[in-house]
Amino acid sequence: MPDEALRPSLLIFDLDGTLYRTDSSFIPTMRRVYEEFGVPYPGDAAILGMVGEPFETFVDWLLAQEFGVGRARLRARISELELVSIRERGVLFDGVAETLRILLERGHVLALCTNGDRRYTDAVLGRCGLLGYFRHLRTLDGVPSTKAERMAALRVRYPGHRALVVGDRYHDVEAARATGCTAIGAAYGYARPGELDAADHVIGSFADLLALV
Repeated sequence: MPDEALRPSLLIFDLDGTLYRTDSSFIPTMRRVYEEFGVPYPGDAAILGMVGEPFETFVDWLLAQEFGVGRARLRARISELELVSIRERGVLFDGVAETLRILLERGHVLALCTNGDRRYTDAVLGRCGLLGYFRHLRTLDGVPSTKAERMAALRVRYPGHRALVVGDRYHDVEAARATGCTAIGAAYGYARPGELDAADHVIGSFADLLALV
């Protein structure tokens, strides 16, 4: 292992598609939403292609499919069903909890930076037993508002730590680049082909992170 990899690091994680298998709860949720509103379901791949985008971006995409209801009603129904689905069936990707424990034991600082809101994030972490693992939680409804801004604010707090961002979508890589962090792409998540080409490293499973940190 390179000497640099032995130094304590600030590790900033995405949630959906990186730690959390969003399809475990979100696909059942969205199948039901489409059924309830009588709109043809576009398929699981189309839904998963939107995972990681801000919720309002996803709702904009849905409204373009002529759901015939207002934004507030659609948002509320999705959130209601998703919180239930998380509690019933949400799961992590293989090796996540064990790998995070090892990283903590090595003295690294763990932070979460997600485009999900705090209620959603707390539901996922509670269901999956990860409450208390992260020193910092940065969610969509927090301040600053963009992922890059939230990452930059975290970096300021740890000037002596090298900083790495682990995520499965293009905006994670872009935010890492914008803030001078090492970008680690999670290829097992929901990225489209080529989406992680600009990452410094790509991992095929979450446990592969241990070889880099």
